[in-house]
Amino acid sequence: MKQFAKSVELDNGAQGLLIDVPDSSVVCFEFTFRAGDYLSPKGKMDTAHLMEHIALGANKKFKTASDYSKEFVKNGAYQNASTGSYHMTYVAECADFEAERIIDLLLLAIEEPLFLEKEFKTEKENVREELMSRMNDHGIELSLISGEKMGLIEMPYRKRLKELDKIQLSDIKKHYVTTHTATNMRFIISGAIKNREKNFIKRLNATTLSKGTGIIPLISEPIHSPKKSVVVSDTSVENIFYRWDSAIETRFSPQEAQAFSALGIILLGTMHSRIYGKAREKGLVYGIDYSTYFSKDNQFFSISGEVSVPNINELFSIITQELKKMANGEFTEKELDEAKSTLLGDMQRRYQTAWSILDAYASPFLYENRIENFDELPARIKNITREAIIDIAAKFLRKDAIWILAFYGNINEVEANKLYAKFDSMYH
Repeated sequence: MKQFAKSVELDNGAQGLLIDVPDSSVVCFEFTFRAGDYLSPKGKMDTAHLMEHIALGANKKFKTASDYSKEFVKNGAYQNASTGSYHMTYVAECADFEAERIIDLLLLAIEEPLFLEKEFKTEKENVREELMSRMNDHGIELSLISGEKMGLIEMPYRKRLKELDKIQLSDIKKHYVTTHTATNMRFIISGAIKNREKNFIKRLNATTLSKGTGIIPLISEPIHSPKKSVVVSDTSVENIFYRWDSAIETRFSPQEAQAFSALGIILLGTMHSRIYGKAREKGLVYGIDYSTYFSKDNQFFSISGEVSVPNINELFSIITQELKKMANGEFTEKELDEAKSTLLGDMQRRYQTAWSILDAYASPFLYENRIENFDELPARIKNITREAIIDIAAKFLRKDAIWILAFYGNINEVEANKLYAKFDSMYH
C-alpha cells in the first residue's frame, strides 16, 4: 500500500511518526515508553508487566476497567498493551470514522490511571495465571533460561512467579511516575490521516503527562558463553526442546539485515531449505524456528524447536553442517537469486495494511531513531551479495563468538554434552 511517513517532535518533547496510508479504512495507534522489565526494581521483575495490566483499567473518567473497555470497543475498536525487556507499548486500531474518539480514550488511560487497590490485587492474580500458563510452554521458558544464562535481562517464569508477591502497589505507582513522561514517549499513527494530523498533534500536545528529562537510555547487558550445555531434564516431557543462540558484538545495518534474511531463507525459510527442508524430507521434525534479535550492543542468531529423542542427533548434524557450509561460502548463485526473489515477493505480500506498515517502521524508529525508507527496500534486497551472506554467517561462528546451547525435556547431561560438541566444533 502507498504510504507517506514524516517525523514529528511535539512542544512537550514527545517524538513520533505520522504515516499517511491513503487507501486504509482504519487508523492504528502505538504509544511506547522505555518502561520495560529492565527498569523494574531488583527482585520484582514483573513490576512493569503488572503495571501494564492495570494501566488500561480505571481512570479519572471511567471508574472501573469494564466501564472503560465497554466504551472503547463499542464501535468495534481494538486495544491492547504489552511489556518487553525494554519497552511498554499501548496499541489501538479503529475504524476511520472514530479515530479522534479512540486517541482521546487511549491517551486518557495512559495519562490518568487510578491504579485502584482492587484492580491491583485482581490483576496480580491474572499475571500469576499468565506466568503459570507460559511456564508450561517449554519453548518460551527455554528462551528465557538461555537469555538469563547468557547475561541478558531475562528471567524464567518459574523464578518470576516467586517474586510476584513482593510487588506492592507503591512499586507500580513509582514505575509509572518514573517512566510515563512526554519526553520518554514515542508514538506512531498509521492510516488515512492526512486531513486529521492537526487534530492528533493538538491532542498529543495537550497531554497531562509530565515533561520528564528525556528518553530513558537502554543499558548494556554484558553477555558470556556458559562453556557447556544448559540442561533442564524433565522426563515427563517426551520430546526435547532445544535452542542455540549465537551473538556478535555489533548491530546489523539495514543492508546486513537483508543479508541475514537471505541467509535465513536459504537455511531454514522454506520446505526446500538446507536445514528445515532436509529435516522434513527425512521425517525428523515438524517445524524449526529461527530469528534474529538484538540488545543494545549485540545481535543474535537463534535456532530452536522441538524434536523426538531418536531424531535429535541427526537433526543436529544437519544444522551444524549446513551452518558451516554457509560460513564457508558453499552455496550457489541460484540459491541466492531464489532467496532474493522470495524476499521481494514477501515484501509485497506483507505490507498490505496500515498495521503491518506501522510495524515495519516501529523498530528502526524506537531503537535507531531512523525512519524506514520503503523505496530503498527493493534495492537493498537486490544488492545482497554472496560476500555479505558469508560474512554474516562467519561472524556468528567466529572462534571467540558468544553462544549457548540449551535443552529442556527428555535429555540428560551426558547426551546434551555430546550434542554440544557438535556445535562447539563449528567454532574452531
